[in-house]
Amino acid sequence: MALEAIHHGPSPLIFPKGLSTAGVPFLTATPYFVHSGTGVAGNDGLSFDSPLATVDQAINKCTAAKGDVIFVMPGHAETVTATSIALDVSGVSIIGLGTGLLRPTFTYGAAAATITVSAANCAWRNCHLIGNFDNVAAAFTLGAAKDFQLTQNTISDNTAALHFLSIVVTGSTDNDADGLTVIGNTWNAMALAPDAFVSILAAENRVEIADNTVSMLATNDVGHFLTLSTKIISNAKILRNTLNVTGSTGAAVGIFLTGSGSTSTGVVAYNLVSSLDTTAELITTAGTGLKFFENYYTGTADASGKLWPAVDLA
Repeated sequence: MALEAIHHGPSPLIFPKGLSTAGVPFLTATPYFVHSGTGVAGNDGLSFDSPLATVDQAINKCTAAKGDVIFVMPGHAETVTATSIALDVSGVSIIGLGTGLLRPTFTYGAAAATITVSAANCAWRNCHLIGNFDNVAAAFTLGAAKDFQLTQNTISDNTAALHFLSIVVTGSTDNDADGLTVIGNTWNAMALAPDAFVSILAAENRVEIADNTVSMLATNDVGHFLTLSTKIISNAKILRNTLNVTGSTGAAVGIFLTGSGSTSTGVVAYNLVSSLDTTAELITTAGTGLKFFENYYTGTADASGKLWPAVDLA
């Protein structure tokens, strides 16, 4: 059994011509490396010793649908503008290396600053995102981006005046963001009037939003975790999320989830929600079509949450 591989630099991860066994290819992905301190645009990006300076430089070197991976090195720091990062090559994964605040940091310095995703089967993992301008509309704006994955990132607002409004916002074309997966992220939100953590603006299928933690100082009356507007999601899994929000004390819409479409399908289960609202106590807008199991809500400090919405007694 022969391995046909070419290594560039000291990293054993580089297989620019793929990896094959007995002449049968089983790895065609190319890894690229990015570091703002040691990288330059003229590097090939194929090793730790020859990194590129920005994520977009690496994306531009990737080949569509080959599963290329961009490793963003510990200590990398990059400012996001409206046009600086376009994830527009299919099958590309951006993976931050390191733990804690050694992970790559992306600072959003304008209201229109966003990472646009316009290709299928892409992923963004293990980075730290900072909202550093008033009303940054969205950390990620999705176009034709089926099966986008956002996983294991930490997201922070600098202050109540320098903050994100939302983290993920889809486009308005139905099914462009099918397969949206948002798992294991944490958002410390400082804005007093933000929008939702995830805002879905079109009909989407196979949406999974799980194991995220969102803490908010917000006092406005909106769906703080997930909003569907009038749109329909199908085969959804909204599972094991935690939302702690100051919240409107007389909420008219669902604190956790809001939407006026009545034919969505899927499960909302094992979510924990708290706010200051002890009057309406609307964890979700009624009539979405979604099925709820074992979700808990409280508006009272030092009290255990109660099962919400009400238990089906039929």
